[in-house]
Amino acid sequence: MSSLQALIMGIVQGLTEFLPVSSSGHLALARALLHASPAEDVGFEVAAHAGTLIAVLIYYRSRIISIFTEAFTGEGEGRKWIIYLIVGTIPAGIIGILFEDSLAALFNNIHLVGLALLFTAVLLFTAERFSKAKTTAGAMGVWRALAIGIAQAVAIIPGVSRSGSTIGVGLLTGVQRKSAVDFAFILSLPSVGGAIILTIPEWFEGSVSFSSAHIIGGIAAFISGYIAIALMLKIVSSGKLTWFALYCAVIGILALVL
Repeated sequence: MSSLQALIMGIVQGLTEFLPVSSSGHLALARALLHASPAEDVGFEVAAHAGTLIAVLIYYRSRIISIFTEAFTGEGEGRKWIIYLIVGTIPAGIIGILFEDSLAALFNNIHLVGLALLFTAVLLFTAERFSKAKTTAGAMGVWRALAIGIAQAVAIIPGVSRSGSTIGVGLLTGVQRKSAVDFAFILSLPSVGGAIILTIPEWFEGSVSFSSAHIIGGIAAFISGYIAIALMLKIVSSGKLTWFALYCAVIGILALVL
């Protein structure tokens, strides 16, 4: 992978990790168009995901600190947040552990990516059309957290947007718009962090290495990811998810005819 390829793919990763258009699907398409290294380039995957993880940590640093502070003191909604984050992480953890090898092969199937993007389009349109704000993330209850967690697990399929599916299900189950975005993005931390941790043994074995191109990709993912988080909060609050539904539908169709 060249530095230019890594830069472009890092920007794609950062933007599409948080905008509801599927980072995995767009990375698969970007690899095909740029003739970049295959999905098995674990070094790039780790660097790019680390970049987006750091973006969430920095953007939500005050909220994350308050969650743990409230959980420790017993005040506010901190303990509920932690319970909901644990419940929401379990489905993706189970799917990732049980089907890790099978899922890796899906990233090179462009037609599957196209179908998954069409699924994302339908979900976004439905969420925008039928969402009804009833509760905040801190008071949403375990069943909503589980539903959002299942949506995150489904998003392991390349082309299904993680942010789009978790935010979409949050809206459909009655979570307020900004609160749904906040929970969806903070929910990414244990999943992304866990995926990175699982690759650590491979670092020591020497099967995963990091080049300067990988570092460039990670920095690009961090910067573009931070910008995308801010954009997504404005987009959801202004009720413009339908435009992303249309975008996913167009890209999905293009992927099917490639």
